[in-house]
Amino acid sequence: MKLKFTKGKLSRKEGTSTTGTPPRVTGSAPVTSYSIFESSIRRAENLLQMRKVPQNAAIKLTSHFSDARRAAIVLAVAALDAYVRTFVVEEIMAKLVDLKSQVPGKLRDHAKEFLGQDGLFDAARNGDLNSRLEKAFRESFEERSFQGVKNIEDAMRLIGHDNVFHTIACSASVNEDHLKRDLSRFTKRRHLIAHCGDYDLNQNPPQENDISDEDVRRCVETVKLMALEIHRLK
Repeated sequence: MKLKFTKGKLSRKEGTSTTGTPPRVTGSAPVTSYSIFESSIRRAENLLQMRKVPQNAAIKLTSHFSDARRAAIVLAVAALDAYVRTFVVEEIMAKLVDLKSQVPGKLRDHAKEFLGQDGLFDAARNGDLNSRLEKAFRESFEERSFQGVKNIEDAMRLIGHDNVFHTIACSASVNEDHLKRDLSRFTKRRHLIAHCGDYDLNQNPPQENDISDEDVRRCVETVKLMALEIHRLK
């Protein structure tokens, strides 16, 4: 079943801090790209809580905790990836529908590239330009990664945010360089976990990398800050 996202801003009461437990999505609440992000982050935070088992547990769970931490980092980075992808597509369509909105040059170039001259002509004749562009952008974005500093910067430029990390850093009162460093660090860690089993292949023999609760907490805090500030750009 294909989810249909609800457009528009969420109430500011639903999230003004990057700390604490995100509000749960109830059955009556609208399902938005940001509420889906919050659900994914809760999964990552839940995995971190697995370490709180009785000390007299029947089996030793040290390795299980490490794997839960790794899974939490993968989930958290993937949640940001999915959110940025959906946010950008929604903003692209909002700009194309709003005839008073100025379309950024990069977005205009992508639209021409996707449909071509013949496609644009046919869309004009049939009156379905918006639906064709939405389909083209969604299909293109399914094959792209929205993880890491450069990928996020490139995606946000399409919708007119030319210096998004500077904007986020100012809004959140954090150091821009530190924000980029932390996001890059956890994106690379996600790739190591997903593609190398979290082993340092430069060692002989390869060594498994250590991972701590603090690593997971920092990762979750970083992606939550990124998503919340991007959400505020609507």
